[in-house]
Amino acid sequence: MSAATMPDPTQRDRYVDADAPPEERTYAMFTHLAGMIGVITAPIPLAGPLAALVMWRIKAHQSPFLDDHGRDAMNFQLSLLLYAVILGVLTVGTLGIASPLYFLTIILCLVGCIRGAIAANAGAYYRYPMTIRFLKP
Repeated sequence: MSAATMPDPTQRDRYVDADAPPEERTYAMFTHLAGMIGVITAPIPLAGPLAALVMWRIKAHQSPFLDDHGRDAMNFQLSLLLYAVILGVLTVGTLGIASPLYFLTIILCLVGCIRGAIAANAGAYYRYPMTIRFLKP
């Protein structure tokens, strides 16, 4: 294990890339925050996944740090999209009984994106909760 990827005691055993420059940390932070666009702009439901995809693919080749954060942000956005589709089908099929669960996916999106952004800004690697790993490294 290199010094660049040692667990940082202040980051609760998360691996920290001490060599990640501030520009990469900031870009990774905005990649995570881009996922919240879909929540903020409700009329454009695919804005979050598309923004995360574009930001990830633009800089994925520049460093493993950016590639990891972008891939995980994209996996989270795809998972949220799948959950929203499933809840949409359940809401229609159950006459609205599942619709309160959709509110929980919005909270999961906001909390997850903010925590991912904070970790990226600190140079730490982050794994979202409740995420299906569609895109493998």
